[in-house]
Amino acid sequence: MNYRPTSVLLAIATVALFGAVARADAPKEVKTEKNKPVFLGNFLSAPNNCSSNPGPVPLPKLREKPANGVVGLQIVAADVAATDACAARKMPAIAMFYTPRKDFVGKDSVQVEFETGGDNKIPGLSFLITVEAGEK
Repeated sequence: MNYRPTSVLLAIATVALFGAVARADAPKEVKTEKNKPVFLGNFLSAPNNCSSNPGPVPLPKLREKPANGVVGLQIVAADVAATDACAARKMPAIAMFYTPRKDFVGKDSVQVEFETGGDNKIPGLSFLITVEAGEK
């Protein structure tokens, strides 16, 4: 089976797929304001047959939990960009987000690995999260 998580970065209210998956040794830097959750990524398995039914999605598992917040998962409808062979479509995905501890300001980090149920190796993801004080 072909598993491939696609990392997605949310620019405040927009979900847009990006092509580069962060490597575990090069953390993706993310910023938010205190008391505000931030989107970390969507994970999906788009089939090659252009269907809207997802393939098996690897389960994200925290390798390093955040020290000053929590990570949550939610099922969402993600946009899959059009390719030469397939039209754009929506399909179910697992969205991951970080919520800082109440009134926390500073840096936190998260590392995620994926359980595939097989011998397939999927690169882990690392996030360096900066929680800023925001407007007063």
